[in-house]
Amino acid sequence: MSRDLNALRDAADRVGLPFDYLQRLAQAEAPDPQDPEGTGTLAKQLTIVFDHYMAKCLANSDPVTALRDFGFEESAETLAKAR
Repeated sequence: MSRDLNALRDAADRVGLPFDYLQRLAQAEAPDPQDPEGTGTLAKQLTIVFDHYMAKCLANSDPVTALRDFGFEESAETLAKAR
């Protein structure tokens, strides 16, 4: 991993993001033998970002509204129908 864990902890505290979230983003930059040119790094990071915000929405007291607020219209509609 290219970033020092203490630097990540400091960054997490400074900006108010969870340390685990920043750590997962940093780990997505780690060299991957199956992707030596690193062309999949952005896709891995975007998956982590999506996962983070989806989890925040689903943990909200009103997950349907939270999903809609983040633009996840189809997911909000599916969840609303399932309730």
